Amino acid sequence: MDGKTGSAEVWSSERLFAGPGDARERFRTTDWSATPLGPVESWPAELRMAVRTVIPSEVPMLLWWGPQLVQIFNDAMTPMLGDKYPAAVAQPAPECWHEVWDEVGSRVERAMDGTATFAENELLFMQRHGYVEETYWTFSYSPIRDESGGVAGVFVATTDITARVLSERRLEALSRLGTVVIVDSGASVVDTCRSAVEAFVPSRRDVPVAAIYLDSRILDDAPESTRWTRIASVGTRPGVSFTLGSDEDSALSEAAAASAPIVVSGIAGACPELLDPRRALRDHPIDSVLLSPLRISGRDSPRGILAVGLSPYRVFDTAYATFLELVTTKISGLLSDASAMDAERRRADALAALDAAKTRFLETVSHEFRTPLTLLLGPLHSVLDGEPAVTEEQRQSLETARRAAIRLRRLVDSLLEVTRGEAYPTRAAVQPADPAALTSECVDLFTEAARRAGLSLNSRIADATAEHMQLDPQMWSHIVLNLLSNAVKYTHTGSIEVDLDVDEDDRLVLRVTDTGVGIPEAELDHVFERFHRVESAGGRSREGIGLGLSLVSDWVRALGGRMAVTSEVGRGSTFTVSVPRVLTPASKGAADRVPVDLSALYLGEADRWEPAPGRSREAVTESASPEGKAPDRPRILVIEDNRDMRDYLVRLLRHENWDVDAVGDGDTALDRIRSQPPHLVLSDIMLPGRDGVALLEEIRKDPATSRLPVLLLTARAGAEAAIGGLRTGADDYITKPFHPDELVARVRVNLELSWLREQLLVTSERESDQLREALETRSTLSKAVGLMMATFRCDAETAFDKLVGFSQHRNVKVREIAEQIVGDYTASIADSSA
Repeated sequence: MDGKTGSAEVWSSERLFAGPGDARERFRTTDWSATPLGPVESWPAELRMAVRTVIPSEVPMLLWWGPQLVQIFNDAMTPMLGDKYPAAVAQPAPECWHEVWDEVGSRVERAMDGTATFAENELLFMQRHGYVEETYWTFSYSPIRDESGGVAGVFVATTDITARVLSERRLEALSRLGTVVIVDSGASVVDTCRSAVEAFVPSRRDVPVAAIYLDSRILDDAPESTRWTRIASVGTRPGVSFTLGSDEDSALSEAAAASAPIVVSGIAGACPELLDPRRALRDHPIDSVLLSPLRISGRDSPRGILAVGLSPYRVFDTAYATFLELVTTKISGLLSDASAMDAERRRADALAALDAAKTRFLETVSHEFRTPLTLLLGPLHSVLDGEPAVTEEQRQSLETARRAAIRLRRLVDSLLEVTRGEAYPTRAAVQPADPAALTSECVDLFTEAARRAGLSLNSRIADATAEHMQLDPQMWSHIVLNLLSNAVKYTHTGSIEVDLDVDEDDRLVLRVTDTGVGIPEAELDHVFERFHRVESAGGRSREGIGLGLSLVSDWVRALGGRMAVTSEVGRGSTFTVSVPRVLTPASKGAADRVPVDLSALYLGEADRWEPAPGRSREAVTESASPEGKAPDRPRILVIEDNRDMRDYLVRLLRHENWDVDAVGDGDTALDRIRSQPPHLVLSDIMLPGRDGVALLEEIRKDPATSRLPVLLLTARAGAEAAIGGLRTGADDYITKPFHPDELVARVRVNLELSWLREQLLVTSERESDQLREALETRSTLSKAVGLMMATFRCDAETAFDKLVGFSQHRNVKVREIAEQIVGDYTASIADSSA
């Protein structure tokens, strides 16, 4: 067949739909004569031309022809048809697309009337996969005219953009979750849950219903009857309850125990019309809910459950599951952050409450200390300032007690000042004062203390500073005396320079410079903090609680000034105080003198400091006893940097008729132990330079002193501190304050134990020498005696007596018994070597 009849070209279905593809095959085998289009051979040229355009295209295309809009499409269109294929082949379009014809039919009519139409991102609910599916399309309807100019069909170019639309809106939903702020807003865990749920409102098509449940055990006001408490939800009608079925708690617990999200059925209170108002509630209820555990970092069990009602218009495929997995991860992260913030807020509140309680406690205790201190100092002043009939030794004891009480008063005053400063701002009681006179007197007060310490104390006070100004004289005196006290304490050699001047900004500037041990750079930012101490500093004393410079800083701020420090380890430090000057005329009541009680507080402590470790040691040691050393008396070395405590210990131990040496630092003690070994060491732990623990380690490392009994004194109380002290290798550990009888008893016990240990060692060494001597002799009898000594752990005489006893008991000569013992021993050695 040539394909032609006369002059007209003949087309058949095989020729028109030729080519590969399932759709072409079905169109080729269709009985077109049974359709409104009739046999292919009768089709008009315009229809054939349209078919030849649609069929080979790789782009999804449709062709609707005739009044019935009979449908022809290419293979690229078949995936979009879903379950409609292959019934869609040659099917009238209104039948094939019946579920969306209400939306697209009017556009088709306009196209048939000759007007092309175009739709972009059009939402259409289709039934092509066994359920009503939410889909999105971009398409155009173009009229196809016949040879008469009339419209005979519609050309449809279409694109299914559902995947793109879903991806974009889900990404937008995740972005909205990212706008839920935790740190800046300080939101609680509950607030965070509500904010996260509210972020789902614009995402009603992907998340039509959502709720967050939290573990009731982490909530303050949760009911005890349920394990899980719903915190927030969206997508429910007002007044309608939201539940996951008859046993909601069990479903949530099952989800919490699962290793992956689970899907449950049955949800009440859903509002599916949020998806599409055109859809009836009864037609498409939300009956599947995804339950995803919300896990918080650092916790094994979930802290919450995210419940998401799955859209009935989308299949729960991989893309949908991945989206909800990302949502769960994001909310879990938000809950982790909120939980951390909640914990931090609770910790901050607890610390604030604890700090307030500490402040109240310290303030109360400080006030309570003042009464017994007054009762201590009053009688002591009366006795010592009068002329009672007391011995010199009694007077020394009373002076020690008074100095200790004054020091305790200074500590109490410091604590009270700190608590006041934390509870209320420190305020200066300003009045007309002469800063030059006050500073000069402070320097004069410390001149003698500096001289005793071997230091040069110099001052340069500019004339400009002698003008009266508004100043709190007590605060200023505190500042100068504290800085001078620190300078003397931490300067072993060299000088201290005090400079008072007025700078170009008309501010009063005080500089205290020393050539002391210096402050490490890492510590400079912390020296003004409460209770901070530079542990590596080698001062004349380890005493102090780290409040001095902190209080100085507070006083300087109260005067409207500022404070700074520069320092270099081994070279010294400079403390600079700068306060504004408000000049005032001198008045009769101007304060130009340092308060007497204030100077006593600082000087009383400085007077008891020692020269630097390794320098002028004769001045910081005490002789063994007034009568000289006795060779048969125990010798005790006391190591204590506080002179009053050292003197007290010396007096206490000498009363027991013991020889007592005393030194003020660890290095001097180590030299004394090596040159004049004592029978016992009694050492404080907190010492300048080498502390008590480091000294103990040196003693234990030296074979000559490794067995020397060492008792440690410390102010740290409690069983843990005692165990820690004994673990360092100390023979005993005594906590201050102690009862004198207890200290003496412990020293005596350790002296006796040490003597007994040495005696046992001497006896053991003597027995070893005897055994060695016996074994080295050639006689059989001597060898037998040696073996008896080793067996019965006795001396040679006892061993021989035992040998004689064996002889008499067995009625055998001693020599024969000896030969048998040596023979058995030799045979046993040979057997063990075989």
